[in-house]
Amino acid sequence: MTSVPRDPVGTHLIRSTSPAPTPGAARPDHDVPRSRLASEVPVRPAGTRSRAGNAMGRTRQALLRGAAAAVAAHGTRVTMAEVATAAGVAKATLYNHLRTREEVLQAVLANEVLRVCAQTRDLTVADALTAAATAISAHPIRRGLARSEPDVLARLARVDPDVDGWRLAGAEVTRRLQAVGRGGTESVLRLLSSYLTTPADPANIRADVDVLLNGLPSA
Repeated sequence: MTSVPRDPVGTHLIRSTSPAPTPGAARPDHDVPRSRLASEVPVRPAGTRSRAGNAMGRTRQALLRGAAAAVAAHGTRVTMAEVATAAGVAKATLYNHLRTREEVLQAVLANEVLRVCAQTRDLTVADALTAAATAISAHPIRRGLARSEPDVLARLARVDPDVDGWRLAGAEVTRRLQAVGRGGTESVLRLLSSYLTTPADPANIRADVDVLLNGLPSA
């Protein structure tokens, strides 16, 4: 296995080096051997997964939960051994899913964004923004980075569409705003990013969201 240099300040956490997928391009099914992908990709009925695929999905989620705990404890300098220990798996199992520390950090960031999006999907726009900002303010990874690597946290707070986490967040915010006939994705993302470096309690967050959505009261 090729050795990947350690990144002491976690710059790979805030910018993905993977090329963007071509729109409309098919994604390979990782449950299928490469030799079969070249000739025929099996088609499963919509909404179904193989037993092996379900097991791999559960394992990956367990790995990401352990990785999130390890990053919260050790910052972006976390090692693969620490991630495996936090997830309760052998390093070989970890490498089957995530092969470098940078892949771990990218996957954790994207997974946390998706988790917050899922938790707020059925809420009104105001309630969703309040819940998302509250989750950011109280998130253990945010607290851990604020304590151990504030420089990395400051870079994370810069909204960047090339970063998987911000790209996913932007897509969800745009979807929610378009559903109520509104724009302002960039303003919403800037508000959410501010809580990475300046966390707030739910009451103050709600007031911020009210100003963003409704404007300041007239004099």
